[in-house]
Amino acid sequence: MSELLLIIRGQLKRVSPWLLLITLLVGMPVMAQPSPKITINGGTEAIRYNVRQHLTIAEENCSAPLWRLKSLMVDGETEIEQAAQALGYYQIKFTTNLTEEAGCWQLNIQITPGERVKITEFKFVVKGDGENDKAFKELQNNPEIRIGDGLDHGLYENLKNRITNLATTHGYFDGRFESSRITVNSLENTAAVELIYDTDVRYRIGEIRMQHNILDEKFLNKFLNIKTGDLYDADKLLELKTLYNASNYFSVATASPDLQNLHDHTIDVDVQLEERKRFAYSVGLGAASDTGARVLLGFENRYVNGRGHSLTADVSLAKEEKTTEVAYTIPLAKPTYEFLKVYTGVALKDTEIKYSNKKTLGASYTRYLKTQWLQTYAFNIENESYRISDQNQESFLLIPSVSFLRTKTDGNLAYPLNGWSIMTRFSGSPETLGSDISYAQLYMRAKYIHPLKRGRLLVRTEMGITDVNASLLPASVRYFAGGANSVRGYDYESLGPTGINEETDEEKVIGGNNLLVGSLEYDYQFRPNWAAAAFVDVGNAADDFHWDFKRGVGLGLRWISPIGPVRIDVAYGLDPTSLNQKRGIDKPAGWNFNISMGPDL
Repeated sequence: MSELLLIIRGQLKRVSPWLLLITLLVGMPVMAQPSPKITINGGTEAIRYNVRQHLTIAEENCSAPLWRLKSLMVDGETEIEQAAQALGYYQIKFTTNLTEEAGCWQLNIQITPGERVKITEFKFVVKGDGENDKAFKELQNNPEIRIGDGLDHGLYENLKNRITNLATTHGYFDGRFESSRITVNSLENTAAVELIYDTDVRYRIGEIRMQHNILDEKFLNKFLNIKTGDLYDADKLLELKTLYNASNYFSVATASPDLQNLHDHTIDVDVQLEERKRFAYSVGLGAASDTGARVLLGFENRYVNGRGHSLTADVSLAKEEKTTEVAYTIPLAKPTYEFLKVYTGVALKDTEIKYSNKKTLGASYTRYLKTQWLQTYAFNIENESYRISDQNQESFLLIPSVSFLRTKTDGNLAYPLNGWSIMTRFSGSPETLGSDISYAQLYMRAKYIHPLKRGRLLVRTEMGITDVNASLLPASVRYFAGGANSVRGYDYESLGPTGINEETDEEKVIGGNNLLVGSLEYDYQFRPNWAAAAFVDVGNAADDFHWDFKRGVGLGLRWISPIGPVRIDVAYGLDPTSLNQKRGIDKPAGWNFNISMGPDL
């Protein structure tokens, strides 16, 4: 600053006095603006906080005249008493000192709270229909006010609000307090709290009025979890709204009580529904190191008719995998939780490991169980042309199956820190139904995520067991290991039993009857949308239970996108894979690069 002033002084002869004055004013340091200060000593932190919140004088600035401040402090003494009494301190003593320092007023308050008033009597009675209401009984068992506690007017008012809110939620629209009072004995420093609430009659559901455009009312009534004559419960209306919104039919769904027209202890309910556009089209792009770039095309007719039937068509195109499926869905008695689906599709897979061209025609019945498991019964007719170890083959299978799926998360679908998912499926193909071979297969996949310090721990396992009466299963029902979602460090589906082409003496992986894979990973979130990962995977496929487990370790990077993590992994396979068992030649272990995306659970 001194060098700057010397330069200015060197130019004084060439500038005007006004410019010099402006320059000096600008160069002066900005002085800190004075502000009011309220200091409160004594008592508990809760008392000091409550006193500060009650003081009207705290809203004044430094320009307030002294006469106004003194006038406010007349009321301020009452405010201090009220603030302390709200917490049960009726014997409070205090002093105040209002001064002016450094151009602004300051207020010092010294508090001696005295002994706190204790609750010696507490009466909480519910009368009317609500007397036997389970919700009111639970509130009576946990009122947050107990004999022996210090008096707190805030808890008292909160309990009153809980009572009235519960009454409104459960349809006691004529409820009222017969008595709500606190009696304080200042001599004995005790208090008696009394709350007597008469709920009167509980209202019932009257008319349910539907407002909609396209779908049949008979179909819309299948969603209803209430009916005329039911006891009113606001939570049921919230659940009904959720059922409609979860159905994929509606852009707007509301279920509201008509509180303005109560009559004969009944209340009408208005259900307003706005259907989504009938047709939807989608185009997507994806990428994974296992299958390469992928184009996704989709079409949906959300309601083919007024009964809520829907039609979908999906196409997935990748270099090594191509699939197409058309499905017709029929909602049943509980449309959100129960539906029938008829589908047909083609799946083409052509890799260095295997070739499979599978055509499917099938039907499935899906329902959500009360235990929150998703249960699916299915029956597929599959015709598959496939090649294993350069041998072209064909199969015809009739496959009944049953599967169960359950997913539980902390609500963060993009990047859960806590949750789990389990899927299990039992399927088979009996020759007695006309299949080329008989087999029974059990498959299970599970994943568990747990928070750990600044990251999360991910545990993944996959298991498959097959009982078969033939030497070789069709390619689509055999198990392979290796790849981004299996054992990293090895190519996609490059692990499993092998077969020899007698003409070329070349060995290729042909897959196995059984599968066992496990993975342990730790993700460390170093930025809001970025995490680093370290992992170890182990597993393989086998025809028997003599496992030749392969291990892979590596590091990864996670970008937490709105649709789920995008995973980039660099892994190293620790164990060599067999290149030619007959000649005892092994393929050395090496590095492997993986990219995958999508939700963790």
